[in-house]
Amino acid sequence: MKASSLRWGIIAPWGAFVLTMVGLTINRLLRASDGDTAKAFLLFGISFSALCGAVLLVVYLYRRAATTALGLSEILDGKYPGHTFAIFKTVGLQDDIATLPLSLRGATWNKGTMYAVLTIDAESITFWDGSAKKPLIMAQLNRSELRSIDVAVDAALLFKARALKVAVLHDGVMLRVTFAPARPGDWIFFPATDSLTVLESTLANSMCRPPSS
Repeated sequence: MKASSLRWGIIAPWGAFVLTMVGLTINRLLRASDGDTAKAFLLFGISFSALCGAVLLVVYLYRRAATTALGLSEILDGKYPGHTFAIFKTVGLQDDIATLPLSLRGATWNKGTMYAVLTIDAESITFWDGSAKKPLIMAQLNRSELRSIDVAVDAALLFKARALKVAVLHDGVMLRVTFAPARPGDWIFFPATDSLTVLESTLANSMCRPPSS
């Protein structure tokens, strides 16, 4: 299985939509100018400036979200060296955590972030969100309750990324959470095969024997 693949089912329709809207906008500008070149350039300038402003706003928000995730990952790596992993904050992950019992869940998801962090210690598998200044525990699973680990696929932004689906037996109920490791970057996070391998190996030890300090 590939580490990731592009979600063309998402990319193609949006690409076609954007091209269609650009074409319609240009057509309307030409019709509104009534053959007046100066008016056409003025309308085009106004539209182009508005588009650039919208793009810059999106880039700024995305950059801030990525920087926040990097800061969170770095501060947690200081507390859990070698056992801190960036993960995609997918809709599937959020849905899985929402189905966990209240005793296993923590804070609500931060709307200003796009990625999450997973840490592993001797006793727990912990999912984090938030920032370096305010790390938030979203959910915490007991490693001794881990029953299975399967390789899966999760939809992460524009990617279909390799993921791990873990099952834990808590109070007689089997619970499952799927998460996809990510490779952090300054602008964008990519699926990370190496992190997935390390995670799978580390968690597999939990099923062989109870974790020890």
